[in-house]
Amino acid sequence: MHTYRSTSLVRQFASLAVPTVCAAWIFCLHSVISGVFVGRHVGAQALAALNLLTPFLYLPYAFSVMIGVGGSTLVARLLGEGKQRDAAAAFTQSLWLLGLIGVSFAIAIHFGAATFVAWTGAQGELHTLAEAYLRAYAPFVVFSTTCYALELFLRVEGAAKYGLFCLIGGAFADVALTWLMVGQLGWGMSGAALAAGISQTISCIPMLAYHFVKAQDVYPLARAFAKCNYAWRIAYNGASEFLGEIAPSVTIFAFNHVVLRLLGDTGLVAFAVVEYMTMIAVVTMVALVQSMQPIVSFQRGAGNPAAMSSAFVIGLVVTTGFALAAAIAALTLAQPLGELFVPASANAQALLREALPWCALAFVPAALNLTITGYLTAIEAPLASMIVALLRSWVLLLGLLWLLTIWLGEQGIWMTAAATEIVTLVASIWIYRVRCKRVEATEPASVAVN
Repeated sequence: MHTYRSTSLVRQFASLAVPTVCAAWIFCLHSVISGVFVGRHVGAQALAALNLLTPFLYLPYAFSVMIGVGGSTLVARLLGEGKQRDAAAAFTQSLWLLGLIGVSFAIAIHFGAATFVAWTGAQGELHTLAEAYLRAYAPFVVFSTTCYALELFLRVEGAAKYGLFCLIGGAFADVALTWLMVGQLGWGMSGAALAAGISQTISCIPMLAYHFVKAQDVYPLARAFAKCNYAWRIAYNGASEFLGEIAPSVTIFAFNHVVLRLLGDTGLVAFAVVEYMTMIAVVTMVALVQSMQPIVSFQRGAGNPAAMSSAFVIGLVVTTGFALAAAIAALTLAQPLGELFVPASANAQALLREALPWCALAFVPAALNLTITGYLTAIEAPLASMIVALLRSWVLLLGLLWLLTIWLGEQGIWMTAAATEIVTLVASIWIYRVRCKRVEATEPASVAVN
């Protein structure tokens, strides 16, 4: 954290952004490669079963984001105030929360795997494959719950590159172990689950060890519960990120049903390509916003409102610039992407060319909404941040999907994301202005929780 005192804001942002964006891309690459191995060596049914498990596999990750963002924001602010012991106590309580959540998930999945799979509607071979994956994955859930959060805490410590190396090591391990266990040994879904679990463990343990052995600011305390309110504030402050992370499971389910009803299997193919591009763009934008957050939180704790504003502007400019570049790329690459993903389907390529301009239109307002939401979380205004997250990920998205498809039919599907982000942007700018006026009226004399 000492680097936040000795370098310019631009260099601070860059030092966080490079490893954070690389880490985000590694997560994307990890998912794609794992899916390829399962699809090629176990079969299409196995890949379908893995996709059905997405909502359950996403939950531990969403909790990790919630505790990681909420906890790292609080820790950064306390360090900025010069309260190192309080910051260590908040980190320790974060670890306990992550451990309790991870163990609870592991027990629930081990004993309730069959029930969880039944909730997805899977039957026959799909049910068998999905249950095999869950049972093999259950012992490792505590590591998947902890891994992402630890990487966020390493950024606050100033060891972002170390966290990135740990993630890279885990990604290579996943590819190698999946190749061995699935492609060579023929262990099927159990092998895929073991490879994923072991690779996350390989990433997690060195990061945890760093906090115990080498960290100067973000380290665990033996007696950390003198102020138990930290745990509540951590969960509350990260609630908007939690809602944002679990939203894709709900929205993709809804979109798939509408696309299948209006456009059939061809529409699903085009929608899958759109989702792939959107995932890469959004993950990168979120990584850029998360690079801004610890700087804002630290400067808030240090009582530097001008530096807070400057850090926000840096994050806004860089994230929006990337979004604009991504939008241009989406428009430019519409035809090549169609030929790459669906070379034998002229109809799917035509749908993709129709969809991508609307997809591109959503990127810039999405960048603005994400940056505003991230800033609100960084200044510990979780309720305001949660409102924006709910609008863009749940309320407006699902509502406009229903309205636009009734009104415009299949074209309404592609328009939904852009319309949602634009309408949300109006609300998020208003919320930002109202909330920041309150911050200016109270900082640095006091620190508001909401």
